[in-house]
Amino acid sequence: MGANKTNLMYRSGLNYDSFLRYLNHLMQTGLISFSDGKYRLTRKGLQIMEKLQKYAEIKRNLEETRKLLSDV
Repeated sequence: MGANKTNLMYRSGLNYDSFLRYLNHLMQTGLISFSDGKYRLTRKGLQIMEKLQKYAEIKRNLEETRKLLSDV
């Protein structure tokens, strides 16, 4: 799998200059790599993505719990 630069930029919703800054930062920190014309998450990038997904799930659960408690 992987994506080219144009696809990533459009999916990010960022302007070109901002996108390039983030892309360069992600590459410098070892979260993504570039090979065969595609950008891909590294192992480290996948680990970070999984942690962010868990965080988002916990946050959703807390928000749902807060809403339920506020209805009491």
